[in-house]
Amino acid sequence: MKKHSPKIVITGWGLLLLYLLISIFAPHLYCQQVHAAALVEPIADCRERVLCIDDNEQALEWRLRMIDLAQEELVLVTFSLRNDNSGQDIMSALYNAAERGVTVKILIDGILGTFELAGSHYFSALISHPNVQAKLYNPINILKLRKANYRMHDKYMIVDHNIYLLGGRNTNDMFLGSYVDKYKIDRDILVYSQANGQSMAQLREYFDRIWKLSCNKEPLAAVISQIADTQADMAKRYRQIKDRYPEPDQEIDWESETIETKGIILLTNPIEPENKKPELLSEMYQIIQQGKSFIIETPYIICDDNMYEKLGLLNKDGKDLQIIINAVESGANPFGCADYLNHKENIQRTGSDIFEALCDQSLHRKTILVDDSLSIVGSYNWDIRSTYLDTGSMLAINSPELNSQLRNSSLDLMKKSRHIAPDGTETLGDEFVPIKLSFGKHLFYNILRIVILPIRNSL
Repeated sequence: MKKHSPKIVITGWGLLLLYLLISIFAPHLYCQQVHAAALVEPIADCRERVLCIDDNEQALEWRLRMIDLAQEELVLVTFSLRNDNSGQDIMSALYNAAERGVTVKILIDGILGTFELAGSHYFSALISHPNVQAKLYNPINILKLRKANYRMHDKYMIVDHNIYLLGGRNTNDMFLGSYVDKYKIDRDILVYSQANGQSMAQLREYFDRIWKLSCNKEPLAAVISQIADTQADMAKRYRQIKDRYPEPDQEIDWESETIETKGIILLTNPIEPENKKPELLSEMYQIIQQGKSFIIETPYIICDDNMYEKLGLLNKDGKDLQIIINAVESGANPFGCADYLNHKENIQRTGSDIFEALCDQSLHRKTILVDDSLSIVGSYNWDIRSTYLDTGSMLAINSPELNSQLRNSSLDLMKKSRHIAPDGTETLGDEFVPIKLSFGKHLFYNILRIVILPIRNSL
């Protein structure tokens, strides 16, 4: 066999690395803009009621209740589904629904779905059921690496034509149940839709469009020699779930469990795996700009000029914007923390009041509150990725009662925050407990602040 010289080998690997870097990062160097935003549908349908779910244990329980209620079709769309405790709980419940004759459709992001479920006997047994259809959104294709960084960031579940749940939670132990000590603080909105209300119709149409994309691929089930044993194990786990959560068997009084709204609409980003126009950001801004007082909750904030401009406009003419993010000390997202350290002054120059929340757990909620009636909740982080790269969905809800509930939750977070005024003045909240950043983490962030500079549009 002919041996290649070290120079040729090094050159070959160098060219491969260059191809990978150009394919993954180059497409995102230019961010498209929306020059003439489409008119957003008016929020006028009053047939839908909502329930806010902030507790992770309740988030798991309500998912199980919804799955039990399914009679015809059940849809699960998630960025991450893991083969951990809560993931197996959900998969066991979905398998039971399929056994009852319910059509189950599962759509998972192609990167996380490929790696997190590799070798999962539960997932293989689930998708082997004839009533279950599963797809991966835009899995990695070595010949189309330019599309690899465009991900599906939606998180929702639809039951038949009258119930759905949408928010920021992934389907794993960090977000569902009480299986782990360190978890994420997140939020779902459950919508009870009477007579196929406005947002339910929008969400089903949105799902149908993304489900039919040619970039979706069916996952390959792992070869299981004893698939019947795995299915029996799932049935056993489901019986244990029923013992642990007896409420799913109880009839739901929707009038007492939910609160009324004056209407809900769904706001979404483009769905193709390509450089996107910021339609979701544009639609949200179109709705909220008429307000006077704003609160934005986002895990981290990474902006380009267009996004800074919108923050600035929300602080003009007597308007007031407060932004709640994770404190750097929490280390919720290293890239988000490093970018915040690089661009903190740019955010201050928009006139925004920043609240750096330092809680026992990491903040993962995505919420915008406008005055005393409008709440926008979903999967959109105030960052470049959610704006230009990923799919995403937010619910705009007109409900003074819900707005008051979420506002009180935001005020509780502010008490645990370091308040940074636009002029740089710092004030500690009444319940803020400072944590000293370790030398190792401080050094790590200083290095990362430099590393991310050329690739921040792709983070």
